[in-house]
Amino acid sequence: MHKLWRKRIKQNRLEEGKRQRSLKLVKILCSLLVVWVFCYPQYWKRLVYPWAIGEKTQSNQEISTQDFFEDINLPDIEINRNGRLYILEPKVAYKVTGRVGIVDNYDGLLNKIYRWQEQGSYINLVPRDIFIVIGKMAETQVFDMFDFEHEERMGSVLCKGVKYKTSFMSGFQGEKDFQKSKENYEKCSPYINETEKNNYHPIPATENINRALSMLIKGDVISLEGILVDVPELGLSTGTRKNQVHENMIVSGNNPGKCFVLYTTKVTINGFDYK
Repeated sequence: MHKLWRKRIKQNRLEEGKRQRSLKLVKILCSLLVVWVFCYPQYWKRLVYPWAIGEKTQSNQEISTQDFFEDINLPDIEINRNGRLYILEPKVAYKVTGRVGIVDNYDGLLNKIYRWQEQGSYINLVPRDIFIVIGKMAETQVFDMFDFEHEERMGSVLCKGVKYKTSFMSGFQGEKDFQKSKENYEKCSPYINETEKNNYHPIPATENINRALSMLIKGDVISLEGILVDVPELGLSTGTRKNQVHENMIVSGNNPGKCFVLYTTKVTINGFDYK
């Protein structure tokens, strides 16, 4: 009887140990899920948004070889974002389909803390910047040669596998590393085309478009449609390519790659339309 009692106590302890280990594992998995949802929200959004707020696109998404511009004559657009009224000055209708190089989300908690309140009006209107490449640069084999950087609303394309001299210490590298950098640069740099890359400040026309843009990641194929605008209140002035002329005047800027301020009325992402 005594042996049977000891055996039962031992068995209960083993079962309790298993329950505790299972509970600990569940807690760890739940914690990892919370971290994943908080730090990488675009991934769970990609599972939900296409079916919740998107529509299957009826058109083929072919990457643009050049941007599409059309002259328009529209009155100023009033847009209310989170209780604040903005006046947008329309310039030209615009469409493009390209591949996403980088997304800089301004409306995340850490980004808001970093930029604090002096940029609150801008972030409210333009929650994120998107760097997009088109044409040859967007082809998968070429795109995979690139790294992308974005800082304070300026985007750039770098060659992957190249040690750029960005600091005093980075100038020190062995002959083998130098030759490898040189080889990678010579292979990649001919594909960097100023007329096939651009940085966008998209102003979402609807909350569905804002949600859709918030789930973008590098490599996504995206179509943007809308109107290039100026926002004088915030000092935002849109740009066009050098070869895009309207009424014998180049709209605002004349530098390829100058940021486009796009009042975005429709986006197509990975086969789904958002309006």
